[in-house]
Amino acid sequence: MSYNPIDRAAAFCETYSLQLPILMAPMAGACPASLSIAVANASGMGACGCLMMQPEKIINWAQEMRASSNGVFQLNVWIPDPEPVRDVNHEADVREFLGQWGPEVSPEDAEAPALNFDAQCDAMLAVGPNVISSIMGIYPAPFVVRMKERGIK
Repeated sequence: MSYNPIDRAAAFCETYSLQLPILMAPMAGACPASLSIAVANASGMGACGCLMMQPEKIINWAQEMRASSNGVFQLNVWIPDPEPVRDVNHEADVREFLGQWGPEVSPEDAEAPALNFDAQCDAMLAVGPNVISSIMGIYPAPFVVRMKERGIK
């Protein structure tokens, strides 16, 4: 493998049938399909940060992306951390402190259910992007095996 940047860019483009070595950043909440479509249609790779997306939204995004572009894209999520040990007294102190600087934070805000990471992973595999990445953490080994079986980098 060459470490020459020009050779690496050419290999990246060849791998994904791109004309330009441009990879859109997969930022959660900032990757509408329309932006990824524009990047892909300009010969780069579109992307979606799926962190806050339910599985059906991931599927809908991918369908829209494929319908209007070259279909080359990446999906990305954060790997969840273990559940934190809760300290309701400390949480109350933090809410009180934050309330001095902005709107009141409700105790119920801490009870928001987490997204189903396994369901997000299943949805990403189902749509079969070219690339699946994570910004933080390492995917579980069984998921990586399933990615490789589908030819997803």
